[in-house]
Amino acid sequence: MQQDKKTLAITTQHQSNVTYQLKKLLSLAMIIFTGTTSADTNNVPVIHLVTEHLPPYQIENKNKKSSGFAVDIIKETMARSNYTYSLKSYPWVRSYKLAQIKANHCIFSIARLKSREALFKWVGPISKVNNTAMWGLKDQKIVVNNLEDAKKYTIAVNRNDIAHTGLVERGFIEGKHLYVLDDAKSLINILITRPEIDLIVADDTTVNFRAELAGVSVDKLQKIHEIKGLPLDFFFACSRQTDDKIIKHLATKLHSLYKDGTYEAIWNQWKSKMISIE
Repeated sequence: MQQDKKTLAITTQHQSNVTYQLKKLLSLAMIIFTGTTSADTNNVPVIHLVTEHLPPYQIENKNKKSSGFAVDIIKETMARSNYTYSLKSYPWVRSYKLAQIKANHCIFSIARLKSREALFKWVGPISKVNNTAMWGLKDQKIVVNNLEDAKKYTIAVNRNDIAHTGLVERGFIEGKHLYVLDDAKSLINILITRPEIDLIVADDTTVNFRAELAGVSVDKLQKIHEIKGLPLDFFFACSRQTDDKIIKHLATKLHSLYKDGTYEAIWNQWKSKMISIE
C-alpha cells in the first residue's frame, strides 16, 4: 500500500513536470509567434498622404474631410495597394515640404517640372492636362503678349506651386516681378484688395473655385495671357526617402485604374465641375 502511494506520488510529480515543461514551451512559442507577427506588421509601412485645398481636385470641408476628383483617384489607388494610409490637407507650403523630407510621405496633386524632378519619386499622373494662365481684373487695362511683357507687372503666386516655380525658371524674380504668398486661399483676395498686384496665375479649372472661396464673382476676372509650355499636369509623388518597392507598387495600382476604366468613370463623375472660364 505504501509502495502504491509512493508510485502515485512519483507519477503525479512527473505529470506536473511534463505540464510545466509544456506550459514553458507554449509560452515560448507564443512569444516567438507574437514577435514574428509584430515584426511582420512593422515591415508594412503606413503611407502618409498630404495635399492642399484645391477644388475640384481636392476639397477640404469644415470637418477636415477631403473629397474631390484627385482624392477619389488616390483613394482608389490606395484601396488596391497593400498599404494602410493617412490623408491630411495642409497649406501647400507645408505639404510640399513634408513630401520632400519624410519617408513614406506622398503628395498630390503636384505638377511635374524639371526643377522638381530630382526632389521626388514620381508615382504617376492623376489628372488630364490643364492650362496655366495669368488673370487680372476686367476694369484694368493690362496687355501681355508674351512673358517678357508680363515682367512689367507684379504677379502674385503661391509659394512652391507651378506658377511660382515655373515663372522663376523663366527668369522672373521674387520681390521684383513676383509677390509670393504662403496661402493660396488669399490669391484672388490680394488681387482685389491690393492695387500694387496686377496679375495672378491660375488654371481655367480652379480659377472659378478660387473666386468662390474668396467670395468674389469670377466675372470680375479676365484671362490676360496663357503661359505656353507650362501645362498643369498633376501627378502623385513621394519623398526620395520612400522605398523604391513602394513607388513601383503604387505606380502599378494607379496604372490599373487607367487599364480597367475606373479612371474614366471617376473623371465622368467630376468633369461637369471642370469648368473652363473664358
